[in-house]
Amino acid sequence: MDSVPPHPGMQQQHAIEFFFIAKAAPIWGFHWLIEWSTSSFYIKSLNPGLESAKVSMHGPDPKHPGKQHLRFDLDKPELVDRATREGGVWSPDSDPLPYYFSGRQVSDDAAHIVRFSADWDTFIKGAPSNTGSKGPRQKSTFRALVPAPPKDCVSHVDIYLSFGDPYWPNEDAVREAQAGMGPITNAIGMNLTAVAAQRRIATEPDPWGDLRGTTPLDKCTRGMAGAVDETGLLWLSEKVMPITNFDGGTVPAREP
Repeated sequence: MDSVPPHPGMQQQHAIEFFFIAKAAPIWGFHWLIEWSTSSFYIKSLNPGLESAKVSMHGPDPKHPGKQHLRFDLDKPELVDRATREGGVWSPDSDPLPYYFSGRQVSDDAAHIVRFSADWDTFIKGAPSNTGSKGPRQKSTFRALVPAPPKDCVSHVDIYLSFGDPYWPNEDAVREAQAGMGPITNAIGMNLTAVAAQRRIATEPDPWGDLRGTTPLDKCTRGMAGAVDETGLLWLSEKVMPITNFDGGTVPAREP
């Protein structure tokens, strides 16, 4: 490990922010905050158009006995109208909320639980950028700009939850690439780590694929599509989608 260069992102963190970005365009993706509280972790959007979106990961405490409780939902549904006015959209093709998920088990003590993704064509010239951000949070101890991918590739931010030691897939390679973020550790010793990566789209396509089709970019908006795949992994995919799909901006119907 002595030969591996140090990376400040892979030190103990209190809270982490990240977003995808194409600096040359410039086109910015959505802005996300990862933080913890007592036995829980949260991932929240810092964009006004998606500010009610939240991933909640609760540990085995008295409020959630037996096992961790992983959920994605719109935290404050009454903010949906405001979010629509701000330009944020949640794909109506997404499955009904809330989502409960377990993640992909990657070791006896760790699971790959969330994947943020952004395809190369969401950053091509003329693609809509995000609708602004609330800006950096004072509590954050690390902020990451995740580069947009080259043609036919996708950028991922993979989130891992572990008990005991923080989990890194191929730790030396992650450190050498300076691709890791965290760990963040909660009050009961659970760790959250994040790894940025670029892959060919065909290697592991997201559940939705192309949602734009042949629609001109000036008739599209930037939004998110969500799903839990057959392995239990929560996908939050950044997409360019036709404005007409949303009838002025909609969210999927909530389950009773």
